[in-house]
Amino acid sequence: MSTETIYSRVKKTLGIKKEIIALKRMKEEPSAIENYEGMNTLCFMMQEALDENKVFYTTLRNRMCLGCTATGMAPTPYDEHSEEELKESLSFPVEAVNTFPDLETAMKAEKAAAALFPKFDELYGAVVVGPAESVPDPDVLIISCNPQQANLLTRAYCYVTGTFIKGYAGIGVCRTIFPDAFIRREPMFTVSDRSWRIALKLPDDELSLVTPPDGLKMMLDNLERSQKGGPPPERFERVSTRSG
Repeated sequence: MSTETIYSRVKKTLGIKKEIIALKRMKEEPSAIENYEGMNTLCFMMQEALDENKVFYTTLRNRMCLGCTATGMAPTPYDEHSEEELKESLSFPVEAVNTFPDLETAMKAEKAAAALFPKFDELYGAVVVGPAESVPDPDVLIISCNPQQANLLTRAYCYVTGTFIKGYAGIGVCRTIFPDAFIRREPMFTVSDRSWRIALKLPDDELSLVTPPDGLKMMLDNLERSQKGGPPPERFERVSTRSG
């Protein structure tokens, strides 16, 4: 199944309308791709790539958040920086975005993340961002979908792998989804935080599903057969009525 066929099936079979976003990590800054101009958060960069239908790469020079840490462009902040340096990095999300009421709470969240999520053993110099169909061999795909579409895709994946897919909510979308997707090569989902939802223009009924390309292919390959068999919805309704 070609890359184009995969993305086409996502749209046609599931009715997902928004373009899929792709991220690809590079050891060195790519000469054939333009560098992002200015500074921004990663989530706003991704939406900009969709709005303008363009591909660019971002580096530490462009960062306004800790998203670069979550993609492997920088060491984990809690290992490499002093507490004062980390507080300085967290001042933007606290003061400009109101991610937390104060720096102390933000520090608490970062230290919790250090214990919860995997760490990158290898660092990268740049991350390419763009619509999935324009980024060859991406590492990670970000899909905006409603709960039922996410249910069908994740059900198909778990159907053949016998595994579970983790999801997160509340704060720090980059931190919660990208390390697992990049390092463990596992799909993740998130109902996301306020900044992510605003940046990616998510309507009330959508969430974000993040997966390596091979994970998406596995979902699509098993989408139909994972839905076959079992009692029809009417059977569940009758059981529910009798139990009540």
